[in-house]
Amino acid sequence: MKRWGSLERIIPILLLVVLFTIFSGCVNKDKEKKSSHKQQVISQLSPVLSIQQKNQEISFLIAIENKSNHTVTLTFPTAKMFDITVTDANGKEQFRHSSNKQYNKSPEKVEIKAGDSHLWTSDWKLSPGRKGGIYRVNATITPSKVSPGSLKTEKLTMEDTLTLQSPSGKLENNSFRHIHLTGSDGKYKVSGEARVFEAAFAYTVTDGHHVFEEQSEMASAGAPAWAPFTFDVHISKGDLPINGTLMLELYYFSPKDGTKTDVLAVPLQTFK
Repeated sequence: MKRWGSLERIIPILLLVVLFTIFSGCVNKDKEKKSSHKQQVISQLSPVLSIQQKNQEISFLIAIENKSNHTVTLTFPTAKMFDITVTDANGKEQFRHSSNKQYNKSPEKVEIKAGDSHLWTSDWKLSPGRKGGIYRVNATITPSKVSPGSLKTEKLTMEDTLTLQSPSGKLENNSFRHIHLTGSDGKYKVSGEARVFEAAFAYTVTDGHHVFEEQSEMASAGAPAWAPFTFDVHISKGDLPINGTLMLELYYFSPKDGTKTDVLAVPLQTFK
């Protein structure tokens, strides 16, 4: 009888343990389902920025693809749904899509069905006085809400570079002229004439994404005279870009504020 009494006391405890285990398993499965749903939401949108140059105009195209299996709705606080900015080598803004535009203040929505894309376009008309060089392009889609999902899980900003030749097509400006290049595949010889303060100038070699070389150089004499210079550029073949243009930027640092001045962009070699 004593043993039976002990079992009577133990059985309820065992039942509680079993019920707790079953309940915990259900909760964990529910958490796994919620976690799986969140993971699906994370990768639902894929934005792309495309840049094309046609004569004296730059065309921008933003495309955002819905890679999920459900419709995604983007809610915008106003009619302004995106913006594009272009900055030069000194970080100075040269173009902003939204500049001098008036937007409707009413909220707007864009629905993108599963597998579909939505497009936005913008054009930048180049001014005759713009300088050649490598420009940085930043494009941002600006919704206040993504449904289903969260703004925190979506990458809605894109960056790229844009290489522009000088308007005249000549490799010269107020500080550099008569530029001559020889060489290929990472070995180049650069010569020309400079008219710079105390004969000091510098150069950078970049593809717009990576800086391969950044050095200081000297001309044979300082301004106001035009003075010859020559130097070699060496980049290992393993570091050369697979695609894109390798650009040489010649410039001098302003004695007033240290900013890059009279930047002259010279294409060294294009890789395809």
